[in-house]
Amino acid sequence: MTEMPAQVALDTDDLSRDLHAAMVKAHSGLDEVEPRGWCDGALAEMRVPRSLELLTPLNRLHAVNSRQWEAEDRIRRAEDGEIPAIKREIDELNSLRHKLIEQVDRIIGSAWDVSQDVPPLTESIGSALDRLSVLTLRILHTGRLVKKDAGTAKRVVILLRQRDDLVWSIAVACEDLEAGRRRMPRPERLKLYGKPGR
Repeated sequence: MTEMPAQVALDTDDLSRDLHAAMVKAHSGLDEVEPRGWCDGALAEMRVPRSLELLTPLNRLHAVNSRQWEAEDRIRRAEDGEIPAIKREIDELNSLRHKLIEQVDRIIGSAWDVSQDVPPLTESIGSALDRLSVLTLRILHTGRLVKKDAGTAKRVVILLRQRDDLVWSIAVACEDLEAGRRRMPRPERLKLYGKPGR
């Protein structure tokens, strides 16, 4: 069974190393396929950890989340006339994000032949990896504030601990899928971004 990762130390040198390991480039192309480290720990025990088929949508998902983060930052500073266009961009990115999560879930779900009689996970692996991507971006952006605000360092340490817990949870969920103790939740998604009746 996967062991809980070591707790992040409060030492400044350790914090710097942990930040460096957790940070990713915020401005990345949607078609990059090389893993950038943000999901390596979570994928370590998976049956298909290094498949190009899986890494391509995962890296696109991370790039979409990065662009959505930037769009949400822009909307906070935007003039009234700019807001509708940015909100449409956010809706389009959200729609793409959900399609990529579903693609990741299809790839991961096909790796395990699991009975429908076992209890489902509370969320899909794709959704959990999406949360990991967002948390990694939060660490990156919060880490950029440490030089301006020393108190932010404590927040980064907390975020890194949350990230360790999430990576551990995803790894354990994959072990449960592998062992047949759990199954993926049903894949139906009903949220339609930018469309009536969502």
